[in-house]
Amino acid sequence: MQLKKKYFGKKTIVSLGLALSMFAGLTATALASPSATATVNKGVNFRADQSTSAPVIGFVKAGTVLPVEAANNYWVLVDYNGKTGYVSRSYVTVHSNGSSSTPNSGTVSSSKIINTAKSFQGRVKYVFGARDQKRLIFDCSSFTQYIFQLNGKSIPWGSKAQAKVGSYIPKSKLQPGDLVFFSVSTPGQINHVGIYMGNGQFINNLPKKGVIISSLNSSHWTSHYITARRV
Repeated sequence: MQLKKKYFGKKTIVSLGLALSMFAGLTATALASPSATATVNKGVNFRADQSTSAPVIGFVKAGTVLPVEAANNYWVLVDYNGKTGYVSRSYVTVHSNGSSSTPNSGTVSSSKIINTAKSFQGRVKYVFGARDQKRLIFDCSSFTQYIFQLNGKSIPWGSKAQAKVGSYIPKSKLQPGDLVFFSVSTPGQINHVGIYMGNGQFINNLPKKGVIISSLNSSHWTSHYITARRV
């Protein structure tokens, strides 16, 4: 089955589950038996963003097999030497389940969502009301929306809107990948969102800081916590 999705801000046809939801066995540090890989057909630059003008992280030799996290018609998001970056799709062949078959759909792994979010640390600029995927300029909710989009999940833009999707989760039952919501201006009103990582930590996009990991148990965030949702 195929669906029309948007990855990296461009329309394309991708197999259902081709984004991060394609994988099995992903841990916080490594991929075990990835169900989607890309074989490099010709030596290709490994870049920090989906642009030929983006900084080059390294060079990947022909014949290298890379774990794939997401793909569109132009770029493939891969892991290489412990880093996440982009290679031009023109230089690689993407394989699903080790072949050209279409992978089965399934629940997106929470670890894949978290790893995707962490990969944008130091790369995202916070601007209130912004959703510029090409230049990685987001507010808190457009960032969480983008992370879930890269994982094949569609959620609305806006922290209040996101607080209505999925199912309510009490704070004591939080699991990695859950959305956590806060009031950072008007008391009692949701206006900030992040992604719970486990162990009392969550990742969020903040003014002047960008994407950072915060402690849910700190006095600041404890006093501003509102609710959580599982999507």
